[in-house]
Amino acid sequence: MGKMRLQEGMSKWLSIGNYGLKRYKFIASFFKDIKGRLLDVGCCRGDLRNYLSQEIEYFGIDGIENNFKNYIKVDLNGKILPFKDKTFDAINCSAVLEHLFYPLELLKEMKRILKDDGILLISLPNDKGLSALFSQIFLDIEPYDKNIYGHHWRFSIKTAREFFQKEFKIIKEAAEFGPLFRKYLSFLKFKPFCTEWFMLGIKK
Repeated sequence: MGKMRLQEGMSKWLSIGNYGLKRYKFIASFFKDIKGRLLDVGCCRGDLRNYLSQEIEYFGIDGIENNFKNYIKVDLNGKILPFKDKTFDAINCSAVLEHLFYPLELLKEMKRILKDDGILLISLPNDKGLSALFSQIFLDIEPYDKNIYGHHWRFSIKTAREFFQKEFKIIKEAAEFGPLFRKYLSFLKFKPFCTEWFMLGIKK
């Protein structure tokens, strides 16, 4: 039930101002030069695959039921991913790690299954940004027993970098501002205010 509510909430969020289309195109832009296998960790319905190059073989994992090709249902809190070492040329893990109990363990697992010359893209929420501030002011906090799939970890841009650099070298960064910024607050699109911080990395 909780996972279904999370998916429904995500769908509503992505529908604001056609944000889902813009978001997937933004994520896909990090992989425009990639050929080979890409794993989408926390893929939801696998919509990212519709925006990637035909030269990419798409794989998706998440904790929900899906029936598209190369999808595996996986408990992302299980600490072990069901793939051999150095399987993928690229991995995407956007807006996922903050929901997990063991984010560092998953980061290490993604490093294990990534090829030595592969790239990993992750995003983490900026809890010092304006979206986080507005959420704290205007949105109710759910009871603890109904919020198991919510955010378990809080990040700033600084601590997001520190977390990622435990296992990866950052080669590119970008701020994402979310649908409310795009629709109402475009005049406040400064990096420290961003909703989400994206980092592209390679193995250390």
